[in-house]
Amino acid sequence: MKYLLADALVYNDEDGSVSLINAPDEDAQILTCTANTIMKLLVQHHGNVVERETLLQEVWDRRGLQGSNNSLNQYISILRKLLASLLPDVLFIVTVPKTGFMLSADVTVTALEAPCPAVETATSVRRVRPDVLFCGALTIAIVALCLWIIAIKPATQQREIHLLTHIGTCPVYTFTPLADVFHDKAIGLAQTLQQDGHLPCLKNSIFYMHIQRTLFYGHEGRLVLSQCSLTQGKASACRTLYYYEW
Repeated sequence: MKYLLADALVYNDEDGSVSLINAPDEDAQILTCTANTIMKLLVQHHGNVVERETLLQEVWDRRGLQGSNNSLNQYISILRKLLASLLPDVLFIVTVPKTGFMLSADVTVTALEAPCPAVETATSVRRVRPDVLFCGALTIAIVALCLWIIAIKPATQQREIHLLTHIGTCPVYTFTPLADVFHDKAIGLAQTLQQDGHLPCLKNSIFYMHIQRTLFYGHEGRLVLSQCSLTQGKASACRTLYYYEW
């Protein structure tokens, strides 16, 4: 089964391939068997926590392997790095302390495939069943959805940004609004990452920031800061810094 994640990534749980929606097949990233099994479970339980015990049992025990929390943490880190290399501004995997992991409810998941019944054949005449025609129509609708995502959705997402602060004269935007109580913490983290990463405020440039909410509660999390140049009012030539565990 193929899934569209965050309106941008195509994930195939059969061969473990992950790629940007408009990327050629040869650019796909291939997950190992273990990493793919974890990813498949997270996608199947999208928006719900998959407990550590469940992951250890389904990923290792059922395959006759010896798993551990350390092994699980390593594979979660591998998945996070791979997903961030393709889409750095989206938080995919959320850690639920002392419980497990989940594919963030903020990440959209859309199934891209539906099993189509086989075409019945007679001795000399082929007859297409109505449900096969329905699958064909469904495929066309999915293709149309993908084209809409590529052509229209990015323009819509560009408007969904929220001003957090300024670094020098450069504005810093977040993709989701933050509660007032978190503003000071978010601004401090943005300034620290900007200084440590040597991302200066250049002329006609802006910053985009993504912060995992677990950081506000003293837990580990991911922080992403991108510096982009403005060309004809559009962001381009971005440099991105991110920490997987702050």
